[in-house]
Amino acid sequence: MRSHNGQNSSYPRLQSLHLLKLKSIILKYEKENLHGKILSWMFVKEIHCMAVKREHAIQYFRSLLSILSLPFYDVAALTKLELINCSKFEGATLFARKLKINRRIGWKDDSFQPTKVMDKIPLMPMKQNFLENMALWCYDYDTYEAVIVLKNDQENFRMLDLMWIINMSVSDINKWFRHDIFYEDKDAHQALRFQRFAFFCFYCGIHAGSTWSTKH
Repeated sequence: MRSHNGQNSSYPRLQSLHLLKLKSIILKYEKENLHGKILSWMFVKEIHCMAVKREHAIQYFRSLLSILSLPFYDVAALTKLELINCSKFEGATLFARKLKINRRIGWKDDSFQPTKVMDKIPLMPMKQNFLENMALWCYDYDTYEAVIVLKNDQENFRMLDLMWIINMSVSDINKWFRHDIFYEDKDAHQALRFQRFAFFCFYCGIHAGSTWSTKH
């Protein structure tokens, strides 16, 4: 349909729709960007969910498909990272592989749909009283995890989220308090977040089974 001057009368309406969509994408980007860029992602078998680690926060997703509620640029960022899948869960591996395959095709960007992130941080079940043989702990710059190195060739313990510390035993947190984390200078900010939170739990008496939520 054209107006009397020969111009397409639907053009202003289409232009407004495109502007609205662009604004919604920008708003969604600004909201997500408050947490910083994506560093790594993991399938967490113990709580059966996906964790996306960013510079300033970790987002948990209840299902694999809920990851697709992230903005398209975040989904694209995930395809450039290897999924941490210590449990070798085949469903998560296939999902990550499919994202990589579809990377060039593009994703539907439903800008008006909020990201389906979990409202509450799930409580991670942790081993108790297992750091008697702790040798040291360090920061893994490849996966952005804190790694506890154990003596006697025991398997190292890896931690993506510093909030997992709150469900560790008193003796394990005390053990941590006596060890400084090893890290490279470029990783100081992220590594020291683990160190400081461990100290915070030590001084505030936060540990598995404590009633810290009613005290603080």
